[in-house]
Amino acid sequence: MSKNTPERREARKQRAAEALRQKQAEERRRRLVAIGSVVAAVLVIVGGLTWWQSTRDTTGETADTVPSVASGSESDGTPGELDGYGIFVGQPDAPTTVTVYEDLQCPACANLEAQLGEPLAAAVDAGDVRLEYRMISFLDRYSTNEYSSRALNAALAVLDTAGIEAFRAFHDDLYANQPEEGGPGFEDDELIDRAVAAGATESEVRPQIEDKVYEQWIENATDQMSKDGYNSTPTILIDGKDADAQQLAELLQ
Repeated sequence: MSKNTPERREARKQRAAEALRQKQAEERRRRLVAIGSVVAAVLVIVGGLTWWQSTRDTTGETADTVPSVASGSESDGTPGELDGYGIFVGQPDAPTTVTVYEDLQCPACANLEAQLGEPLAAAVDAGDVRLEYRMISFLDRYSTNEYSSRALNAALAVLDTAGIEAFRAFHDDLYANQPEEGGPGFEDDELIDRAVAAGATESEVRPQIEDKVYEQWIENATDQMSKDGYNSTPTILIDGKDADAQQLAELLQ
């Protein structure tokens, strides 16, 4: 006589459903604990940022070279576009837009990325958030080789030649391996090697990095941040409204 009765099948189904619910609950609990434990650290470091008052050229000189987003490189279907000085990642109809102003030499930005970058990327890939990177440069004086602006120029070169996914990978790599303030940042050859590792083609990206072709665009993007009333990084907005790291963490729970 078979033991695979309808009652036993239903019991197994219920046990499997309960196991799945417990696993999801545990995953959510671990995520909440992880995010909650880092928010305070993020806030402390953000509060210690050097405040900046723009002293750059604000005459509105037009950039000769403007980056674009190379198409056809999105491996997982996450779209990206450049609109003005905003580098958008994610579905245009996502219910929430998060804007983050960042400088690639900024240690508080690196800390924010270390603590919330992964859940933010997951929310973008899930279609819950559209992320707008507003990448700027005002920390060249904190390195001996103008790393802030050269790194951003390299990131824009990756975006222009290899697309949004390569840009995301390069952006995350530079924050995960951010050089210490006061010393030399990565030289051009190191930036090119990392760009290639992120998905760029050396013959395409090298000339843009070595010639720093987006220098004026970067100055204009940085000036625009100051004109918009913001003077520190990281600056966070949620749906166009000023926010902080804790509010971003709560959004991502």
